[in-house]
Amino acid sequence: MRQLLNLIVGKTTSFLSLAMLLGVLGTFVPQHAVAQSDEGFRHKIPPTASGVERNRQASLWVMEVDIKQMRLIWVDMPDAKTGEVKPELFYYLCYRGINRPVAVPATRETQPKNRLDSEPGPAIFIPEFTLIPTDTDNKQEFIDVIVPEVVEQINKKERRKYKNSVTVVGAVPKATTEKINDDNAIYGVAVFRGINPEIDRFTIYMNGFSNGYEVTEGPDGEPLVNRKTIMQKVWRPGDEFDPESLELSYVGDPEWVFRPDSKPPAAK
Repeated sequence: MRQLLNLIVGKTTSFLSLAMLLGVLGTFVPQHAVAQSDEGFRHKIPPTASGVERNRQASLWVMEVDIKQMRLIWVDMPDAKTGEVKPELFYYLCYRGINRPVAVPATRETQPKNRLDSEPGPAIFIPEFTLIPTDTDNKQEFIDVIVPEVVEQINKKERRKYKNSVTVVGAVPKATTEKINDDNAIYGVAVFRGINPEIDRFTIYMNGFSNGYEVTEGPDGEPLVNRKTIMQKVWRPGDEFDPESLELSYVGDPEWVFRPDSKPPAAK
């Protein structure tokens, strides 16, 4: 009986020692060895589509989109007037998108009203980003800009080759249920320039990640095309005189909305 107890105690002690050892070793295991890094893409926008949307648009596609926290970067740029090179502050937003299958009803229950003769645009990925301040009476819109020198510095900082809103344009990838990877995903970055440092709150609209649309009656009685767009509110706390130290925070979760198109497509 004594031998049996000694055996049980010995095994228990060995097990506890092993568990403690593994726990200590675990603190030295790199995080990327435990789980694959998400590269900071912690804000997820699922490819949602209502039954009404799927019922009225047979060719509907919606991407699953991940975005990083919006960041700031200083880049030495020549002054447009004097040619003097000096640091300039840019805002940027890294994203990745993957096309996911959308279940379209085999039989349509209703015919959509105000339908365009031709659905707007082919299956081409053409992203558009708009930043609109919300804490100022001065109505402004900032459109993402194409500055190769800035994207080059962003890629060095982020350790990935992101494309700007021109070089990223291309055919929408085939819908897939596979895990996101470099082969089936689109990696891009939106860059904003000339934002007043006094602006603390703004909204970003991300267009082009779906071909979804709805047609409503505009103020002039003419058809108004509303595009399926991602909306994200942003807050920039801190001091306007020390913008480099600021962190940009998202207010709430990103969501899909329908936003009026700047120019309705001509029906064919």
